Amino acid sequence: MGQLYSIYNGFNSFRTATLLFTQRLIFGEQKLLEQPQSHDTTKTPTTLQSLPVEILLYIFSFLELKPYIISHGVCKEWLRLLPMAELHPIRSRLLALYHRIIHTPHFENSLTWSLDNLHPFDRQAYIDSLLAQYPVIPEEFRMWILEWPARLVIACTWPGIQFRNSGASNCRRRFGVNWLGYNNESPQLFAVLYKNQTPQVKFIPALLIWRESHTTDWLVFAEDEPDIFGRVYVTDVMEGEKSSIITNGRHPDYDDDSDDESDGYINVPHADWVTYLECQWENIAPFLLVPETLYDGRPDSDLQIRQPVPVQFGGGLPTMLPTFPWDLRGTISHLALFN
Repeated sequence: MGQLYSIYNGFNSFRTATLLFTQRLIFGEQKLLEQPQSHDTTKTPTTLQSLPVEILLYIFSFLELKPYIISHGVCKEWLRLLPMAELHPIRSRLLALYHRIIHTPHFENSLTWSLDNLHPFDRQAYIDSLLAQYPVIPEEFRMWILEWPARLVIACTWPGIQFRNSGASNCRRRFGVNWLGYNNESPQLFAVLYKNQTPQVKFIPALLIWRESHTTDWLVFAEDEPDIFGRVYVTDVMEGEKSSIITNGRHPDYDDDSDDESDGYINVPHADWVTYLECQWENIAPFLLVPETLYDGRPDSDLQIRQPVPVQFGGGLPTMLPTFPWDLRGTISHLALFN
């Protein structure tokens, strides 16, 4: 028993020391631990540089995105070691997207409008507000909200970008409405229909991301539906879909007179939030060198959105809510009968 206690205490000591190392690293302090006053000048103080490589890599693996990126400028040795650290898989994907963007020629052309219209928001409060409505958040989205560089906005999609109806579409501005910016101090989940026209039809929680003239982007929060949890669906009224319904199965092709059930439109969602962001960047990148004189739309084509925002269930207007808040789902269950 005494040996078990010894192992346990040793593990706790190592864990505590590791946490202290990480905290010192993040807050930029040179010394890892406060050294006790000693008159023995023969001992070398413990610093990050004196740690074994294995411990350094272990510490690096816990760094969030911003300190991980900044740490590359500390010294040549860290620059060499940091890529060897085993990051969280989602953080690693976000880092890859970050590098893809900043290594795209003229990527800064995509940021000018966003930087002029960027406002701070409380990231943790944003997450806490969502958790108060539903107990689980797709991890890709949670990590992006908490760690992504605010000044590297992709396609105007960010809670800190103003809630307006953009009438322009170019590498700097995305046509439509950034619904992440709607009530960003207390964001709301909304109730969307799933498994419509089946006995299993029900409302599921989803976060409204973006709306254009005929498309609506949803991030699904329904943990009890693992096939769609964390996926991003883009509903398209031009394909016979409704903005308040997450589709399942195949839509009939109204332009096809054949009876082949294999024909028709299938709404294939983005696999997760990072995949959605990657797609948005790929849509922007080809237009980074287009002269500004050829941009669509004008600054005065941005329109204020009427507050409070009205609800048009299943409607297609980008300036209206297509459904009701998630916490009102019990009072709107009858709407499933009409869709």
